[in-house]
Amino acid sequence: MVQGHPPRPRHWTGLLANLGLALASLALSLLAAEAAVRLLSPVSPALLVTDPGVGKRYVPGFRGRVFVDEAGREVEVRINSAGFRGPEWARRKAPGGLRVAVVGDSMTAGIATEEERTFVRRLESALAARWPGRPVEVMNFGVSSASTGAELVTWREAVAAYAPDVVLLAFFTGNDLGDNCSRLTRAPRVYFELDGEGRLVPGRPPAPTPALARWLDLHSRLYVWQKVATRQLRGTTRSAAGGIEPGQKIFARDGGPDVEYAWDLTGALLRGLRDEVEASGAGFGLVVVPCAEQVDDALWTGLRRQAGAGLALDREEPSRRLGEIAARAGIPTLDLTPLFAAAARGPGGSASAETLYLLGRFHLSDEGHRVAADAIERFLTDGAGRGLVAPR
Repeated sequence: MVQGHPPRPRHWTGLLANLGLALASLALSLLAAEAAVRLLSPVSPALLVTDPGVGKRYVPGFRGRVFVDEAGREVEVRINSAGFRGPEWARRKAPGGLRVAVVGDSMTAGIATEEERTFVRRLESALAARWPGRPVEVMNFGVSSASTGAELVTWREAVAAYAPDVVLLAFFTGNDLGDNCSRLTRAPRVYFELDGEGRLVPGRPPAPTPALARWLDLHSRLYVWQKVATRQLRGTTRSAAGGIEPGQKIFARDGGPDVEYAWDLTGALLRGLRDEVEASGAGFGLVVVPCAEQVDDALWTGLRRQAGAGLALDREEPSRRLGEIAARAGIPTLDLTPLFAAAARGPGGSASAETLYLLGRFHLSDEGHRVAADAIERFLTDGAGRGLVAPR
């Protein structure tokens, strides 16, 4: 008599059938939700990925139109094979050419603005017009959520290989101080610490974005939508609870030990980047990009109210502290704050950021990029920049 497999118990058969139905229902629900998000919400692929080398960069080789909420429209975006916004760059610059690298965060990347209107590309056009016939490249190494520490690593891992003549660090006062310090923020990015002697020590590198998450970022609008919704809900909850964002403590005259540590760390990072850039033979300069609260009277009043009576804020504190760091380190510096404040001031004397920032408070508008580019071009070519860029 041949022995066969014993019959499967009926309760297991029923359980497997129910599980299959549940999985099929879940799959159909997710597909329906995906279709609804694509139909009803202009959500675009997520372009940012965590990188163990430089902290974060964009999806290499991406090209397409991306809907940007604050701009209210789609923007054509191209990411080169190195993971940064712009065209492909040759390793060697053209003979007699000028190569300027700009490192920074999302204010520099300018994803909300058409590429040719960003201050990086406007600066390239202005320098090329100043020296007709001279090959000029201004390279955009800006990445959303980057910190000064991430920019130091980006110099080491990416920028230095292109041998630029000048490196500019665009420091955004809206969040860079907080982003530099793991005592103030915990987002997955590159962090440094200070040892007992005040020397820079690398923190733990961020884990790379898992392959599945990268695939979902590019192909699932539902996945991207839920991430955006969760982030917005977190922000609303924090706002309702009172207080200010960690990065906004850059305005605090006495923010406590953690804020002072963040300032010490920021100074060490700027000096470290200066030393490495200048050791390569390139010039190094600092560009201070103000946040909207610094140039808009109503936003500043609201920030002070949100901070409460327990935290004294000073609108000039970022410029003062960064100016002191740069002066001690001998770093040529362009602070855009006075120029933006002047551009924001209306006929009646009140200042509004409406024309300089998208929705009056977020990333730079086309006009904000134009003002920045004009000022940086003058800074690089006149005495203020101490000869960072000179005629051939």
